[in-house]
Amino acid sequence: MAVLNWPPGLPSSPQKGFTETGGVNIVRTPTDKGVAKMRYRGTKASVFNFTFLMTSEQVATLETFVKSTTLGVKRFNFTHPRTGIVQEFRILPQGDGGDYYTISYVAPEYWSVSLQFELLP
Repeated sequence: MAVLNWPPGLPSSPQKGFTETGGVNIVRTPTDKGVAKMRYRGTKASVFNFTFLMTSEQVATLETFVKSTTLGVKRFNFTHPRTGIVQEFRILPQGDGGDYYTISYVAPEYWSVSLQFELLP
């Protein structure tokens, strides 16, 4: 399956910052006495919280990309903001409602857009 690319008209790095969480997938089992046991299960996908500043036109491009191109599930290439390496990501739904992004008004024709990405191992 061909991997999609982040649309060229959208910001390629978050202007308002980002957070990154990651690690390994482990199982932690409490014991009756002493320290809990931990077992390695594999690599865990890193999760990124991005905030982009976008124009109204860019927001429309993002909506099309999420709803029509990726259908909310397909992976795409995006440049990792810390390492500068192009890697495969997908957009994660935020919260219980399955919302893929949050758009907040900044100024006429400018919007703050928050998204959550998952870096695929």
